[in-house]
Amino acid sequence: MLDLFGPRWHIGCSQSGLALVRRDRFGHHTGVPVERSWQGGTSPELFLAAQLQAALDQAACAGERVTLVLSDDWFRLGIVTPPLTPVAGWIFQTSAGTRTRSRKPCLSAALPVHVHSALQDILARNRLRGVQLMPHCLAAWTRWQGELDRDDWFGTVHDGRLMLISRANGKMIALMQQSLTEDDMRMPDRLDRPVRTASDRSGWPLPPRIVLCGEVPQPWTVASPGRLVCIPLREKNLPAGSLAVALAQAGIAA
Repeated sequence: MLDLFGPRWHIGCSQSGLALVRRDRFGHHTGVPVERSWQGGTSPELFLAAQLQAALDQAACAGERVTLVLSDDWFRLGIVTPPLTPVAGWIFQTSAGTRTRSRKPCLSAALPVHVHSALQDILARNRLRGVQLMPHCLAAWTRWQGELDRDDWFGTVHDGRLMLISRANGKMIALMQQSLTEDDMRMPDRLDRPVRTASDRSGWPLPPRIVLCGEVPQPWTVASPGRLVCIPLREKNLPAGSLAVALAQAGIAA
């Protein structure tokens, strides 16, 4: 039983960097994160595998328990209604988890098999235990879904990208992703535009709240007549850091 409540390493991986964050048996962040970065290439999974092995060696965490959160750009994301049809070359995860009888639309994330295999090889070679491998969007949804009202839209902002799930009556409707410019991050109304467009196209009403986690631009959260309400969600008592550190911390929270 002691092992079930023992320390755990949380790993966050983007396509250009990774971080290892250690949590003690009481759930507290301990020590300085181990971080590594690299320049992107044509085969990012090869850079990731090499850098992850080097980071694991540096942290001396072979045989430890870990969670591994990958940035969403490793995955193909969408909203699907179970049951899922297997697709060759992809490994699927959904927000419905193992509830295979569910017919409620859910968030789906598909990871290329060759990326999944490269990661599994590293995890097995280092005898890492209790491994949980998940995309950031699923980690964020798991952590924050209890904070949402039935018609709230939910999303994440990280590394200049917005991922937003439209919802109505407690059900997911659609998912959209958008790259953000510096102007988008500075202008208060730049979140309203894609939301209003998505609402017009779907025929669903505008959300009472847009609930976002991650690097939420402060101008988006300023209340103003005629603008949609944006609520930022932030973890308490977690140190600020790089995108990779934020991904690792998402594993702690989930």
